[in-house]
Amino acid sequence: MFHAITKPPARLSVRKQRIFDFLSSFQSGVLSSVTSEGEPHASVIYYFVDPELFQIFFLTKNGTQKYDNLVHNNQVVFVVYDAETQKVAHVYGQAYEIIDARSVNEVASRIYRQKLQTGKAAVLPISRLQAGAYTAFTIVPSQIHLASFSQPKSGDYEHMFESIESFDLHPTLEN
Repeated sequence: MFHAITKPPARLSVRKQRIFDFLSSFQSGVLSSVTSEGEPHASVIYYFVDPELFQIFFLTKNGTQKYDNLVHNNQVVFVVYDAETQKVAHVYGQAYEIIDARSVNEVASRIYRQKLQTGKAAVLPISRLQAGAYTAFTIVPSQIHLASFSQPKSGDYEHMFESIESFDLHPTLEN
């Protein structure tokens, strides 16, 4: 399902490494999905990134609006923003439910361990909802864009954006 690797493989290009490091330096971001009525919906999720495939893993419960949205339409955008550095990552892709109970437990354990390492409250907001059983999802990205708005001078957009697309997300490709 996913690999229990704490460091990314050495074969990452400089660009992939920068994007991986940015995404891995945060625990939460905003997941945008669409309701069955076509309305936009966003929610904050705690997550981690698989270092080999750049897949994003997160928990939810099967009685939430987020869950219903993802089952109806799995197209998502996931956003992580750092106000201090003025960087933002947009991950475009498809979310897939993880059915295997062991894998769901592995995702939950990893997210809870990560949360405990911050020294802040270990309670995740999803745990406070009475909305069914826990389940996990993975976002399989088709594109990831990292933008740094503090880097270029005003009007200079040449080096503002870095992207990786589905064809160069494969772990064996060098970019």
